[in-house]
Amino acid sequence: MSQATHERNIALEQLFVEFEIKPTAVIIIDDMKFMLKTVERVNEFANRMLSEDSPLSLIVKMRKEDIDAYGYNVKADFVYDYYRNKKAAFEKLFQEPAHDWKMDRYETDDPERIYDTYFAQGKYSHMTEVALFA
Repeated sequence: MSQATHERNIALEQLFVEFEIKPTAVIIIDDMKFMLKTVERVNEFANRMLSEDSPLSLIVKMRKEDIDAYGYNVKADFVYDYYRNKKAAFEKLFQEPAHDWKMDRYETDDPERIYDTYFAQGKYSHMTEVALFA
């Protein structure tokens, strides 16, 4: 394990304690692990929490910001990435962890249909929401 990963893990654990995130809050912990991949990102979260009501509301805001900044704007880019690495393409599109159980919910393996359904549901929709219609 690299030093940066070790430092990030320690910093994440400190956030869980500081903001009283219980170990049973597996969804928020999973989202935080996904969203806060660097020490810098962990520090950004900690600093922004000073003006937030809850860790969950901040994670939701950060996810939306990441979709706007790093998500797909062109269907062809998603289609290309989907065929190269389906999991990575899903994670970039939804800015959330793409667990196998989420990917298995899709009845289709057509990335164009998935992308079109995603935008029809709204660009901040989640993987499991889109899976219901794709």
